[in-house]
Amino acid sequence: MKKFALIILLVLIALSFFSCSGVPYVIYEPQAITDNPIGDKIGIAPTSATGIQEAANRAGITRIATVDIRITSDGKKIIREFIVSGE
Repeated sequence: MKKFALIILLVLIALSFFSCSGVPYVIYEPQAITDNPIGDKIGIAPTSATGIQEAANRAGITRIATVDIRITSDGKKIIREFIVSGE
């Protein structure tokens, strides 16, 4: 009986490690804030060495106010993007 209870306990512990692996989520991480007005323009681009400038160019932003990173996961892949706001 003790052996069976131990096996059940080990199986439950193992399942607890796998239970969160496929859960989708979105996280926002603030990166920078300036004194510039936030404005109504928002640009999004993949994270890279030029990602902030690319996001600003896509939205036509000339004065960057905030920079955030959005991390999105569907349980299988993770996508990181810069979100830039300004005017």
